[in-house]
Amino acid sequence: MTLTGLSFYIFLPICIAVYFFVPARFRYVWLLFCSYYFYCSLDDAFVSLLIISTIITWLFGDLIHRANGLTLRRVLLALAVIFNIFMLVIYKYENFFLELINSDVRLNLILPAGISFFTFQSLTYVFDIYNGDLEPEKNIFKYALFVSFFPLILSGPIERAKHLIPQLDLKADFDETRAKEGLTLMLFGYFLKIVIVSRMTILSDYVFADYLNKSGVALLIAILAYTLLIYCDFSGYSYIAIGMCRVMGIEIITNFRQPYFSTSVSDFWRRWHISLSTWFRDYLYIPLGGNRKGRIRKYINIMIVFVVSGLWHGANITFVIWGFLNGIYQVIGDIIKPVKTKISAFIKNPKAVRVIETTLTFILISFTWVYFRSSSVYEANTILSRLVSDFRLSNLFDGTFWNVGLGVNNMIFALFAIIILVTADVMCEIKKCDVSCILTNVKAPIRWAVYYTLIIMIVLSLNLNMTEFIYSGF
Repeated sequence: MTLTGLSFYIFLPICIAVYFFVPARFRYVWLLFCSYYFYCSLDDAFVSLLIISTIITWLFGDLIHRANGLTLRRVLLALAVIFNIFMLVIYKYENFFLELINSDVRLNLILPAGISFFTFQSLTYVFDIYNGDLEPEKNIFKYALFVSFFPLILSGPIERAKHLIPQLDLKADFDETRAKEGLTLMLFGYFLKIVIVSRMTILSDYVFADYLNKSGVALLIAILAYTLLIYCDFSGYSYIAIGMCRVMGIEIITNFRQPYFSTSVSDFWRRWHISLSTWFRDYLYIPLGGNRKGRIRKYINIMIVFVVSGLWHGANITFVIWGFLNGIYQVIGDIIKPVKTKISAFIKNPKAVRVIETTLTFILISFTWVYFRSSSVYEANTILSRLVSDFRLSNLFDGTFWNVGLGVNNMIFALFAIIILVTADVMCEIKKCDVSCILTNVKAPIRWAVYYTLIIMIVLSLNLNMTEFIYSGF
């Protein structure tokens, strides 16, 4: 079962309808059943791993709470972290580390669905108990629901235990306004995934599959397509997950806030994958010392966080480089901050400064996505070198734009969809709210025109080859 498959479209309405039908005190039991059913439909071979992870982290949480003395609490916390990291290393990074030591042995283990997400979500439970922000959950089945909650288990957002677990006891009745907001978020998420991501996937795959023979203009178009693809894919999943939860009366952390409108790379990471960025900030950067131990130590901590973040995203040196580059950007950005301030004062036009900063940030981030997407450092370096060495402005007018795997009709369709996305993001940026808030406050004819437009565009895109969300299974 996938979020874009027919079986899920049948599963979800049944899940939500029964959720509001059963007595409130038993709702968590129903959601737990639905969550394990959903996970088994994806990866029944590893449901035992999910159960073991749940039991062990639940026990560690109780032991940390009961422990007397800081040393014992730290030891128990370290053991809980080691257990979760050990699972990731065994199933996700075994070949990566074997290659580093030049071993010919390959384990080739299958990656359990959502392991990067449910291990990090489990760790928030023991961290929150250790920090005194949460009392241990006495009901292991409620805790099991927190770990396996089906809207989040594949691609997040990574929720905090102290935020989500208390909501599992809420007795919220069905609310029509909340349901409309949730369904609007889900509709927009499916629009991003089915309409935009499917076309950008075709375009980028077509060009990158033959990158040695493509012109610099074609490669630039493919890079921009992938930059858009990765945003729409992941934010689309987040919209769907947050929308599902909102219909049920559960509020989940906002995971994206128009990241491509960022004015710096540090601003980008305050807007992109917020649940992961704040996880690394609170549970790695701050414990390492944050910015409390001098500037040099601060920069080292930033680099550690982003290299680890890159490795979290994938077991390949390209992801490490991607993380390293984002860390370097932030360090350099912090060093030259006084220079930027002087330049901004010299220009004396805040809007012009913002346009310049946003454009430069977008270029820098797009550059890093080449490493994120490439299967090897050689491939990424070759694409970037050909982007420069074989870039000819004449290619912009020789039909290259329309010859990148989509065809004229689908390209026009994609451009129209992108205009809708940019319009929505601009309005959300101005109003400082999400899409559901924007549409709720417009006149009914306009709102329904938008609904029908999105639905029609989704239906017209169902014949395209669909892939699962990029972050699924990380």
